Formats: sequence, C-alpha cells, structure tokens
Amino acid sequence: MRNVSGTDLDDCYLKLIREDLVNTQGLHETAAVVARHCAIAIEASRVGVWFLSEDKTSLDCQTLYIRDEDRIENGATLDVGKSSVYFESLSKARIISTGNTRNDKRTLEIALDYLLPDDIQSLLDATICHLGNAQGVLRIEMIGEKRQWSEDEKMFVASAADLISNSLVVDQLAKSEAKHKALFDATNEGIMVFSGPVFVDVNPAVCDIFGGCPEDIIGKSPIDFSPEFQSDGKPSGPTAMNYVQKCLQGEPQNFEWTHLRLDGTEFFADITLNSVRLENEDTLFALIRDITDKKAERAAQQVQEEIKYRAAHDSLTGLLNREQLHIHVDNLISNGQKNQNQSFQIALMLFDLNRFKEINDTLGHTTGDQVLVKLSNLLKEPIENVGGELFRLGGDEFVAVFDNQSCSEPFKSLEKMLTQSMKTTLEIEDIRVEMGASIGISLYPDNGTDSHELLRCADVAMYDAKTTDGTSSWYDPKSDLNNKRRLAIMLELGSAIRNNDLTLFFQPRINTSSGAVTGCEALLRWEHTDLGLIPPIEFIPLAEMTELIHPLTAWVLNSTLLQINRLKSLGYDIPVAMNISTRNLTDSRFVDTLKKLVTSGKINPRLLEIEITESAIMNHPARALQNLERIDKLGLSIAVDDFGTGYSSLNYLKKLPLDTLKIDRSFVSEMISNESDSLIVDSVINLAHNFSFTVVAEGVEDKETLDALASKNCDQAQGYYIAKPMPADEFEAWLEEFTGGVPAYSKVA
Repeated sequence: MRNVSGTDLDDCYLKLIREDLVNTQGLHETAAVVARHCAIAIEASRVGVWFLSEDKTSLDCQTLYIRDEDRIENGATLDVGKSSVYFESLSKARIISTGNTRNDKRTLEIALDYLLPDDIQSLLDATICHLGNAQGVLRIEMIGEKRQWSEDEKMFVASAADLISNSLVVDQLAKSEAKHKALFDATNEGIMVFSGPVFVDVNPAVCDIFGGCPEDIIGKSPIDFSPEFQSDGKPSGPTAMNYVQKCLQGEPQNFEWTHLRLDGTEFFADITLNSVRLENEDTLFALIRDITDKKAERAAQQVQEEIKYRAAHDSLTGLLNREQLHIHVDNLISNGQKNQNQSFQIALMLFDLNRFKEINDTLGHTTGDQVLVKLSNLLKEPIENVGGELFRLGGDEFVAVFDNQSCSEPFKSLEKMLTQSMKTTLEIEDIRVEMGASIGISLYPDNGTDSHELLRCADVAMYDAKTTDGTSSWYDPKSDLNNKRRLAIMLELGSAIRNNDLTLFFQPRINTSSGAVTGCEALLRWEHTDLGLIPPIEFIPLAEMTELIHPLTAWVLNSTLLQINRLKSLGYDIPVAMNISTRNLTDSRFVDTLKKLVTSGKINPRLLEIEITESAIMNHPARALQNLERIDKLGLSIAVDDFGTGYSSLNYLKKLPLDTLKIDRSFVSEMISNESDSLIVDSVINLAHNFSFTVVAEGVEDKETLDALASKNCDQAQGYYIAKPMPADEFEAWLEEFTGGVPAYSKVA
C-alpha cells in the first residue's frame, strides 16, 4: 500500500482544526471525529482511541472506527500489568511505529490477546498526554497487510493525538472546576497559564520554582523571567515567540529553557507548551520543571562516559585499544575454559604497515593520521562481518582477533582475505598511497595461554614476515630464537642491571600558581652499546615476564635514593617519584624492602614518592589496596599515573590511600582546542580535590596550556614546556638556573 502524501495529510489536519473540535464537542465526540478522519486520510483498516482507566490498571478502547464498514464501536481492553514493555515504550516515546507487529518486542505482549486474533500486521500509535503524562493512545491499525509508516504519517498521527489531548484537558476541566483547581494547586509540576503575552495564573509549584508569590509573576511575560540570551546563544525574545507561534498553530512544544528566579539567579527548566481555545481566546498552558540538578548530573554522566570511552578506545581511529585487546582475548579464553571446549581456538593477527614511516616522513604526520583512519575504516567492517574484532595497538600496528566459535570463516581464509584487503590504494588529498602490511598470526592454545603471550608470539611472527619479505607468517617457535633484538634485550638486561648500564633521567614538576618546583619524576633509560637507546616500554614488559623485574626495581629504587641524597647535599630538599610495575604493586616483598629502608633511616619518606598506573590498581584491586595501605603507613606519598586511561571505579578509588592523581597527557595536550578534553580535565581536577588529592597535569607543552590549568585550579604541572627529562647532572644545573618562582623546596644554608 502506498504512503499518503504529506499534502493530503496537512489538508486533513487543517480540516480537523477548522471544525474546532476542542471547544464545540465533547471528548468522545472529538475522539470519534478524529478517528474517522485519520482512518480515511491515512487509508487505515481501523483507528482506535484508547484511554487509561482511572485506577491505571487497564487501557480501554472507547472509540473504534472501522473504515470498510464506516461505523464506530467500543473496542477491546488491555491489562496494563501484563503489558509492561508496551506501556513503558508508550511512556518514553511519542510514537510507536512498527511495520511488523510479530517481530517488534514492544508489541509482543499484546500480540496473543489482541493483535493475532484480528490479524493486525502493522501499528502506528501516538500517545495522548495530559500534564506531561501518557493518558491514552491514538492507534492506527492495518489488518492483513504490513505497512511501513512515513515520517509525514507519523507527524500527522502525533498532531491528531494532540487534538484529543487538548480535548481531554478541556473535558476534565469542564467535569470539575474544583477538581481541576485542586490538581492545579497540588501538583508538583509547575503550571503557568497565560493569555496573550502575560501570565494569568500560576500554581504554588511555580512560586516555589521562581522563589516568589503569584503576585510577583501574574501579569508579567515569560521574557521578564529570562536572560537576554539562552545557553545556546540564541536571543530569548525571538526564540520564545517562535515556540509560542508554533504552539498557537497547533504544534505542542517541548524544549529546555534558561529562566531567571526572582533573585536573578539562573536555572534550567524543561517546558511543555500546549494551546487550547477557551471562551474564544487562545490560552497557553506551560508545564515547567526545574532540571538544573538533573542537567548537572547528565553533564557529569556524559563526562564519565567520555572518560570511559577514551579509556577503551584509540583517540585517532576510534578502535578499541591495547588494554581492551587483552581484556577481550582473556575473556574469550576464560569462557572457552569454562565451557570445557577442547576444540576452541583463537587467532590473533597483528598488522604492521609497510613503509608507513616513509609516508610520515615524506607527506607529514597529518597525512599519516588520515591513512590510519581510512585503513581502520576499510578493515573494520569486513572483520566484524565474519565475527572478528579489530583493535589498534598504537603507531601503525593493528590487531584482529577471531575465535572459531563466533567466526564464520576458517582462519586460513581470513589470512588470505586480510592480506588482500591490506593491498590497497588510498587517496589522501589527491595523493594516491599504495598500502601493504606484514601480518603475524598466533593461535590459542598452541602458542600461548593468555593475551600477552599470544600478542608476543604474533609480534615475533610479524617480524618474521617482514624479514622474509612475506605478507603474513604464522608463529613458529624456531623463529622466536631468531628475533635478535628481543633476544639481546632479554639476555643482556640482567647484565645491564648488574653492570650499572642503566641510567635515570629526571623531569621536574612545578606549582601552576607560583611556578615553584614541587618535585621531579625519575624515568628509566637504557643506552645499549649496539642497539642504541632502548625505551622502557620495550624492556620493562620483558622484565615483568621474568624474575628480572625484582632486581630492576631494586636498581631503580637504589638509584633514586642516591639522587635524593645527592640533591640534598646540594641543598635541594625535593621529593623524587619512581614508577613501579604491576608485579611490584602485588608483591609484598617490595613493600618489605621499603619498610626496612624507612626503619633504617635510609629513606626519608617525605622525599620518596611511589607512582602506580591506574590499570595496575584495577588488575588486582584487593592485593593493591593491601600493599598500598602498608606503603601509606610508612609515610610515603602515593600517586596514580596516567589517570583517566584505565577508568577506575570511583567507589574503589575513594578507598585507596592516595595522595596525588596525575592527569594523562592525552587529555591535557588537546584541552585548549577540544571541549571534551577540557571537560574531562575539569572533572578529574574536581574529583581529585573532592578526595583531597593533589592533581598533576602531564604533557604540558606550551604556556597557553599551563595558564589554562592554573585557571582550572590544577595544583601542579609537568611537561616539555617546563623541562624535558634530563640526566642527573643536567637536572642539577637546571635547578640552579630555574627562575620559575620561589622554590618550594628547602635549600640547606
């Protein structure tokens, strides 16, 4: 069946308005006229007008128009208690539109008793509201055939339902003026009645909202209680008149508005505007609710949701990040073990783009970022279509994860599909970029029993693919031994620790208000004679996989204490922060070592800070809490590094004996240009101060960011604009020359 044109529906609606149903006929007469016009205009099988019973236990069809027979009769009754999903959908949505009632979960509850017996295939329901609450429904029914409802048809039915709503208001007022007045005065929702440009009546709830009495409000216009401009920048006067005109034209309005209380303070309100004609005069009814608190809660929730999203997703491509990869794979493994499925397998496929460094160096990082975004969009859909999941590790590395229970294709076919997908040409700003990738593949349980080991094996396989000029390679334990760099790092890290080949760099942090130095962070470096500078992210995970993490931590702790004493001998009594790993945080032996050093007087607890990552806390919350409480009792300061990237439970966070939260640089670096990042920084600062924590912003790269942090009452800052990480001798020289403000440290005379 064809959809009725919008012009025909507009003509029908205008005809209904001209009949002035609200003022010339009663509620049931109005319902009958509206039902008949709707059925004819929209070419429906039947149209019913249903109302809730007084006790709200049933929905009764009081008017049912049957188009083929051109007659009206009473219809069925629906039990509200047995149709909770349907009624909840009615209360939340203006329209319920379904072209197939058999497959729509909103209508399943009423199918057996009502829809199936009469072979009702499609429904278009519009709620009939009174005082902001659903009181009934105008229902359009198609019998024996399915129909997809157009937007014009939905708008027409909603407008027709509003005519019945207005008639319902007038009917109830006519039945009992006293009852209406009692309801008017007793309702918690504010009701404002105005005729022409001014208010003619308000209920007590309005007086409570505006902070005055009726005499303060009656006789004035809505603009008298509005600022010059709304929160979206639109002028209040013309915007309000636009809402009024639309309402007078028969379109009820619902919108948010910034109002002024009588004392001049602003508040946010939810306004529902309806128009009826009483005594030949247009009268507007405004329902007003103060939503200031709810709006604040909604904003805070949005910030938390943004933090949660940012913690789980890569900021450039929107793909799930490295942490989510480990969570996803470990969950798959756990579920497979619970089900005792011996044939369960997982394939982890690691992509590393070929010649991506050349693209960045030749065309610039902006073009490189566009390549990564386009490539992620190219890969995401085909991977998800076969039941896989795509992640971005960082840089030019992506990972696709498949399991043989959810995946619709064999792993070998997927390897071929992804290899072909990566051989593509991308157009970036009129530049054609030839793409390709090396793919490393590892399998569970053959190559590893957890996500970290599977990723390591895929990495080995990927490097094997690169070195053999292949496009993909499956993990082979024999090839693992040929990874010279990894092997050299693993074999020589122990020697580097014993031979004191490692070094610490130091990066200061300052008070954002005074500019004074408030401390520094010790950062580990390894300058290898053959391999060059090896970043900590490369060798620390290897140490954590072995017992080398313990001597490595001991070396860092000892070197940090030496630097603290060295600085003290030069007259600088400033705290130095050292980072510890997840293994340290869950190891009571590390805390025992700290206790011995404090007891022996080798550590001044005031000068040593312990930095932990947010994810390290949440990986083992119970053990972390136990050891952090022991560290706290020793008098050492505890800081959470990279806060915001692990999405800690706030309920758990408040239990931890923390002193400092460090906002991750990913939020700080873009806070000037990105409103979401700015809101997140505000939220973390407020959260920290509410818990009496000191808050430190990392990644401060320019003066504008530092000034903005100061204006947000961020306590301290750290970043390249202040100073880069430096070797000990350069850091000491920097301290002597620093003129950022009055030093926060105590210089010994």
